[in-house]
Amino acid sequence: MGSKYPRSLRVCLPRWALVLEATFILIFFFYTSYDTSRKDQKTLVETYRAFQDVTVVAALGMGFLASSLRRYNWSSVAFSLFLLVLGVQWALLLHGFLEDFSTGKVVITLLSIQLATMSAMSVLISLGAILGKANLLQLAVMVPLEVTAFSTMRMVNRRFLNTHIHNAVLAGGVAVGSSCHLITSPWLAMVLGFVAGLISSAGAECLPVCFNQVLGVHDTCGVYYTFGLPSLLGGITYVVLLTLQISWTKNTTFAPKSQNMERTSCN
Repeated sequence: MGSKYPRSLRVCLPRWALVLEATFILIFFFYTSYDTSRKDQKTLVETYRAFQDVTVVAALGMGFLASSLRRYNWSSVAFSLFLLVLGVQWALLLHGFLEDFSTGKVVITLLSIQLATMSAMSVLISLGAILGKANLLQLAVMVPLEVTAFSTMRMVNRRFLNTHIHNAVLAGGVAVGSSCHLITSPWLAMVLGFVAGLISSAGAECLPVCFNQVLGVHDTCGVYYTFGLPSLLGGITYVVLLTLQISWTKNTTFAPKSQNMERTSCN
């Protein structure tokens, strides 16, 4: 029985995998080494326990995540492990080159493998969102791209607080709520929610420092940048959309009447 995958995929995927793996082998041969320094046994055991848990979650938990799907169950485990291996290798090199390359070698430790596994897990998580829409070659290309983005964001060491996410969700609901019946396209709701969330997140960082002392505003829970400013944005959006709808309705309503009057006068 022949393969169900198209010939282009069956030709390109092995070539891409071989080229990528051969490149990794050469880089590991010239630029990597193991950590041979003596460490405390207790610290090593604690690190190994965390490393073991992360590896089990990545290999077993994420590897068998898509095995229940009927059209993907035969190859889900193997290909998920393949993506995990590629992601861990690339993350190890990326972390070593960008963070600690002072000795000219990328030193591989249990902690670096653990961090690389966590970075590669982002690919397996994203796999569930695009499974069935992207072919295997596109998933293999996604590995270095997403691991690079994830590692870069981790190096920046900036993250969204849960408070910011909570406030942004509330602000988006407040802004969209007043004009939701006038929104005729998804991109309008996306832009409005994005602006409201941006106002809320930026307001949580800047407004208490810049305006509270100057204007004498006492707001312990951030009501004015979570509800006040997004509601103002929603009100302005409502007025604009209502005005545009009225003008569009007038144009479409009176145009046929004028044409009918012209036809009547001609007759």
